[in-house]
Amino acid sequence: MHDGGHVSANDMRSVRNAFRDFLDEFTPDEALPFDRIHTVGAALIPPLLSSLESQGLRLVVSRDLASADWLYRTSAGRMKRLIQTNDVRFHPNASSADTVVMALFRDNEPQGCIASRLIWCERSLTEEMESGRFWVTHPSSMWRAPDKCIVRANVAKIINACHVVCTGSVYLAQGVTGGHTLAAMLRLHHLWVLCHWRWSWLIAIIEGSLVRRHAFDVYGLTGIDLGVWRTRPGEGDELHRYDLLTCPRDAAMESWLRIETSDLNRPMGLPPRSVFPCAEQRIRTDA
Repeated sequence: MHDGGHVSANDMRSVRNAFRDFLDEFTPDEALPFDRIHTVGAALIPPLLSSLESQGLRLVVSRDLASADWLYRTSAGRMKRLIQTNDVRFHPNASSADTVVMALFRDNEPQGCIASRLIWCERSLTEEMESGRFWVTHPSSMWRAPDKCIVRANVAKIINACHVVCTGSVYLAQGVTGGHTLAAMLRLHHLWVLCHWRWSWLIAIIEGSLVRRHAFDVYGLTGIDLGVWRTRPGEGDELHRYDLLTCPRDAAMESWLRIETSDLNRPMGLPPRSVFPCAEQRIRTDA
């Protein structure tokens, strides 16, 4: 597990200064249809930000990957580990064009985080992950024994020759857990990557039954496949099992850019009210 420490004390001020307000960093791709951009800017973002602001939380954005390391080290163990795609040691060439780190602040102290990278897969995701090319910039020097990744998720064979968004490093401080904090942060993150980057798939590798249970209703993804095993940097040759969460861009465009996304009482995975108006009542009754 990465224990941080490669961002020097002299760089801490610049890391903090790299964060800007979410709205200041929200400049959607002009190629998106105007009606979609208008829906996001006028109907979705304001209520989601208001939900956070009502708790004294401010959502900020950095395009500097070193910010993820700093948040990891200040998380007091809440972020279990820094996934390699979000670790500047393994991606020294990360730039503002392929990096977004979002953080929740309260009284100038970080309270939560989510980070994503835009990564090109030249071959299938299976081959990219197993070769180490997905995880590190220079496999010849950065991916060595006992580093290993085994991918058996079938969808990883389909994801091929395209850009993917790899999302991870999610955490909330103990004082802001519960309620809709996580859901609001994730939805704002998803809207940002959907409106700023051109990609074919959004993916995440996860472990733990709680995260798995919320893959659809909180994380808003559309697929979950068993079968990614990999070592952890600096932790020997033990293979750890992960699940692969996925969402193709066309599904994201259809499901995230809806008015319902602003309703934090409504699970993201539900179909539109116009298609399945009784779904919410039935699910709430079953719960």
